[in-house]
Amino acid sequence: MRKPPGIIKKITSMWLLPLVMGAADPAAPQTVTIVGFGNSITEARIQMPDEKQRWLHLLNAKLTEAFPAVTFNVINSGIGGDSTREAMARFDQAVSAHQPDWVILELGGNNEDLAHPARIVSPEEFKTLLARYLEKLPSKTKTLVVTFPPILDDLHAYGRNPAFTAHYQKTGGIDKSVDPYREISRSFARTHGFPLYDLHKELLSLGRKHGRMTYTLADGIHLTREGNAVLADGIFKILSEQRLKSDR
Repeated sequence: MRKPPGIIKKITSMWLLPLVMGAADPAAPQTVTIVGFGNSITEARIQMPDEKQRWLHLLNAKLTEAFPAVTFNVINSGIGGDSTREAMARFDQAVSAHQPDWVILELGGNNEDLAHPARIVSPEEFKTLLARYLEKLPSKTKTLVVTFPPILDDLHAYGRNPAFTAHYQKTGGIDKSVDPYREISRSFARTHGFPLYDLHKELLSLGRKHGRMTYTLADGIHLTREGNAVLADGIFKILSEQRLKSDR
């Protein structure tokens, strides 16, 4: 049976509150800490000088409006350019130090840096690093996995670099070269029962309807205002629906 909106909001609020450790008194002010852990897509600074337009800020605003009884502490631990190896090297400071209730995990897009071969992270190493992520994750923390968005080969700087042409002819292009990491992220989410927001598939679908440049900047990789809004809305819906899925 479909629940009225007011009941849905009440049930979801009741689910969010117990995420806080030590929340013995449900009437007391509650805080839910969410960490965005990733690269430049998480950081969202590229051509986005107004922080209010970045997706983690939008997510915070949506959650705060939907659940006024809860204080949301949304932390941006994204650093542009980070490979998964580099991100995991700062895990303790970027994630564990905040003891988050949720981590929004967005990695894999910078694992094949042909200009700096020492930075390359193979698919097998990516799997190992995700296993290390699980080992280091605080026991109370839940994970939501996000796939890396589409890369527009004809606009990306590497796609115009003749030194990389032969490599991308073998892999099928820059975007295709990231597909193994996206699929590992999807498998990681399935295997461990983590919710997944497939940003890659979502933006491909929306781009076919409304034009790819609606969601991707002219650099061929980073998100526009509309792209940030799509990501914030997708994450918000997943966080809001988690408890209701188990109640149906």
